Amino acid sequence: MNATVEVLKLQFRQGRRAEAIAGLEALCRQEPGNLPLKQLCAMMHIHTGGFARAREHLLQVLEQQPRDADALFNAGMCERELKDFAAAARHFKAYTDRFPGHPDGWASLADSQFHLGEFKDALASADRALALDPVSVPAWTVRANGHRMLGQGDPALVAFAEAIRLAPQVPELRLQRAELYEAVGALEPAAADLAAAVRLVPTDDAALKKATTFLLQLDRGDEAIQLCRDVQEANPDSLTARLGAEWLLSQMVPLWHMPMMNEEARNRPYLEGLQSVVKPDSLVFEIGTGSGLLAMMAARAGAKKVVTCEAVRLVAKTAEEIVERNGLKDRITVLNKPSYQVEVGGDLPERADVLVHEIFSSELLGEFVLPALEDAKARLLKPGGVMLPGVASLMIALVGGEALGKELHVGQAFGFDLSPFNAIHPKKRPIHREDLPRVLLSDALEAFRFDFNAASTFPPEKKQLQLPVTASGLCYGVIQWIRFEFGAGIVFENHPAHPREVASWQQTIYRFDEALQLEAGAVVTVQAMHDRSRPWFEQA
Repeated sequence: MNATVEVLKLQFRQGRRAEAIAGLEALCRQEPGNLPLKQLCAMMHIHTGGFARAREHLLQVLEQQPRDADALFNAGMCERELKDFAAAARHFKAYTDRFPGHPDGWASLADSQFHLGEFKDALASADRALALDPVSVPAWTVRANGHRMLGQGDPALVAFAEAIRLAPQVPELRLQRAELYEAVGALEPAAADLAAAVRLVPTDDAALKKATTFLLQLDRGDEAIQLCRDVQEANPDSLTARLGAEWLLSQMVPLWHMPMMNEEARNRPYLEGLQSVVKPDSLVFEIGTGSGLLAMMAARAGAKKVVTCEAVRLVAKTAEEIVERNGLKDRITVLNKPSYQVEVGGDLPERADVLVHEIFSSELLGEFVLPALEDAKARLLKPGGVMLPGVASLMIALVGGEALGKELHVGQAFGFDLSPFNAIHPKKRPIHREDLPRVLLSDALEAFRFDFNAASTFPPEKKQLQLPVTASGLCYGVIQWIRFEFGAGIVFENHPAHPREVASWQQTIYRFDEALQLEAGAVVTVQAMHDRSRPWFEQA
């Protein structure tokens, strides 16, 4: 028998585990009263994850020898793996009663009590374990999570710190501490723990998603992208990492950047405007660096110094690279901060002579442009300094057109009346397709005008506008676009009558409740308003 058992042990060590276990099971059936044989068979099952069968053998041992230390401990371990925490706690309690000086018994009892929701008892058992073994990671882990579940954040963080110091390669500890940090709103350390856990286990998609989201909220999106790339390198099959990097880029670098850089009709007025006002001793300040194009235009126009600010760190870093690539590093400083954090005497050597800005949305007032420009003019521009562009206008006209109408309104399709859907379709709609003909049924009208050089504040406005109809047709609403004046007759306008090959700013439609059949000579009254961040137009 002993020779047979030794052969089976050797088979198990050689990796022939199933064969060895089958042989031991056969021996157990032949000698049902051989308790050491059952213990050995149970241990082989434990090593291969067969906890249920291992428990059966161990319980049979305990029927005959209820105080057997190994059987008590290993039975509890099997029950814990099987998530029968009540049974596990009973066996670990019996073990600690029998062997109160063994720290592993107390730590295992603490873990079972924690999973039963007996948090105070779990803490007491963990403390018994730590009194015997101050470096027991399982006990520190229970202590950390027990305090966490009892809402005791500070002692939980102390315990997590010790557990992680002792076991820095255990990702679960990082994930659990991250949950605690998240619960108290501490996103920065939560992100650090999540990122560390992801690097330990690159296949943990949930942790990667949460880590990158937190980093993005902390304006550390470039670190989030690098984390995704690190995961891709460690786990090339990770679709989550690949898609995550793309999603992060889409959040940090809006798609309009590329057409904006390539739209000559938009950029040339800025160049000409800068050339008309910049002098050799000019200090130029720019809000919204982007690629650095306007800052480099200002430098090329002869400015002594250009300081430009960009809130998005990844964009700012890229702009610095572009500036250096174009040989202008000594004349252009890129600040990674929003304009309201820029300080004269530190970031900006003195108040600027020229303030150039391009933080306009397609509806002009997005991106907090008015508060930003009001603040910058008051603090960062010299009295009498030049704002560029100096004037921005919201332009409108009545609009129709059959092709455009199909993007805005529905009537019948295949003989079915679908018109109720108009009531739930958004009335405000940017038009991205330059190929759709915009049929203007009135002349252009300046709805709102913002003269940045003449005024310093811009309160909300509300007014009624009269739009004389110049062409008969079916009118779907008002089309809105933007117009900028740079001085010296230099103007940019994305007028809907002039389609562009590349367009960074779109026109926006404000759809009426119902399409109007208009006749030339009629007048349509439009209610126009803005709240400093968004405009709105509707039929009065």
